[in-house]
Amino acid sequence: MHIIILETDLFPDREAMERALTALEAVPMSHRLSRYDLRRADMTNADWDSVLGAVLTGDTIVTV
Repeated sequence: MHIIILETDLFPDREAMERALTALEAVPMSHRLSRYDLRRADMTNADWDSVLGAVLTGDTIVTV
């Protein structure tokens, strides 16, 4: 399963989500996690295109 993680700081329980996602990353060959830091002020059009491509092809989207 390909899980897309959008890092936004929108939710106060970020630490709990981070622990859960870190546990998923530790399971070999089970899930593929891709992280995108949307908090960056220097995001280019190419960066946003990459995020959009991942969102369209990922199996699950998680916003933290």
